[in-house]
Amino acid sequence: MINRMVGQTLPVFKRWAAALDRRRLMRGRPNFKVHFSRSAAAASLWDYGEDDLADRALQMADADLRHVQAIAANYENPAYPLPMTGQRLTHNHVIAFAAITYFEGKIRPLNRTRRRPQKQRPDRFTEQPPDPVSGL
Repeated sequence: MINRMVGQTLPVFKRWAAALDRRRLMRGRPNFKVHFSRSAAAASLWDYGEDDLADRALQMADADLRHVQAIAANYENPAYPLPMTGQRLTHNHVIAFAAITYFEGKIRPLNRTRRRPQKQRPDRFTEQPPDPVSGL
């Protein structure tokens, strides 16, 4: 019976640790900000095959976008270990990883490591610049 309880405790601990890490990431980095629009986050997600999350990104509230931007600020740190190897990490990757972390609660590898061709991107995912005043 004790072994069964220990086996059940480990997944709970992992979820708890992931939630704590996500909350820490959502605080951002001091003296470092990243600004991008909802459409840029959605386009980044679509580029790497995260179609369902791309649709969610278009609908996210301003507060959600600020959290994704704060997570991206942490991921821009070259010392932060992101689950990607064998390819140069771009800002587009960082935005996609940040959105995945926010929506799913933990980081995971992207569905695709290389971008889809931009000419295949649906019009609804056309990138718009962030508002210069609010940064959203």
